[in-house]
Amino acid sequence: MYKTRHTIIKGHLVWLILLLFVISCNGSVPVTQGTQVMSVEPTEDLSGLSADAISTLKSLEKLDEYPLYVMQYAGEYEYPQIGSAWLDESGFGCSLFAALGDTGNKLFGRNFDWEYSPALLVFTDPSDGYASASMVDLTFLGITPEESKTLTDLSLNKRTDLLAAPSLPFDGMNEYGLAIGMAAVPDEYADDTSFDPSKPTIGSIGIIRQVLDHARDVDEALKIFEQYNIRFGGGPPIHYLLADFSGSSVLVEFYQGELITLPNENPYHLATNHLRCIAAGDGGCRRYRILDERLSTLNGLMKPVEAMKLLSEVKQESTQWSAVYDMTSGDISVVIAGDYATSHSFHLDLLKP
Repeated sequence: MYKTRHTIIKGHLVWLILLLFVISCNGSVPVTQGTQVMSVEPTEDLSGLSADAISTLKSLEKLDEYPLYVMQYAGEYEYPQIGSAWLDESGFGCSLFAALGDTGNKLFGRNFDWEYSPALLVFTDPSDGYASASMVDLTFLGITPEESKTLTDLSLNKRTDLLAAPSLPFDGMNEYGLAIGMAAVPDEYADDTSFDPSKPTIGSIGIIRQVLDHARDVDEALKIFEQYNIRFGGGPPIHYLLADFSGSSVLVEFYQGELITLPNENPYHLATNHLRCIAAGDGGCRRYRILDERLSTLNGLMKPVEAMKLLSEVKQESTQWSAVYDMTSGDISVVIAGDYATSHSFHLDLLKP
């Protein structure tokens, strides 16, 4: 279902070589030394964890010291219905774009800009939805920055906060090549979401999970948005950029109690941190201007390496991760903390329409 291009068998190979060396020297694997029996690590009590939970937590792999982790979620998870546990700070400043001019490289790029955010790329494949890969800020799972640096050193029972990861995707792509990301807008629009008492309410990040799991394209994603009241409570108001394998893209915003959709008029689309439905020009945003000028000049024709370079040109001191999702091939590139010399590569198998 997914692949990482990091070497994950190296450690096992080293241990195998050592084991063969010991056997060749001694004829067997020693279990005693003189009359003293070698100590054996106690087995962890996992009776409180399901088989899926154990599989999920064992899959955790640390890829970068910032840190960045990757994890394969096994089995089912609950869908959050009411808001997410936003932290008190609200210094978001993200950049998003879709480059859709190249038939062989339809790309979705995003910078997640905020305070220090240890990150997790989580792969999910629910039985009642679509497989996807999504980026999660670990602090939103209640994991402190200090704790985040040593998660793979912890016992499985002490990693269980990670089991909530599917409920907090900040951007991602599913197996149908649909990508979505969010960006904050000014706090003055916090009460501008539409409300229909006949509809259920969902958190502003929870709706991203619903889209990744249940929409194959932009049109289906919009129908999901229309099924819910979006709750911004506890965090900044946000808008959402979506794009799909076919080259369709839309910016979803909320203004004066209405859900506003702004489809792409060109083979590209973009968003930063102001409402486009009421903006004039570039909205006074330097990052928006740079993105718009480059995408316009190239007419949305871009290779993945060029997409990451463009993200580097609009990065800020607060950029926590940069991600490029290739909606054509399923390839994913992630750069952590502005270190563009080091790109972590992954792959999600896509289902071609």
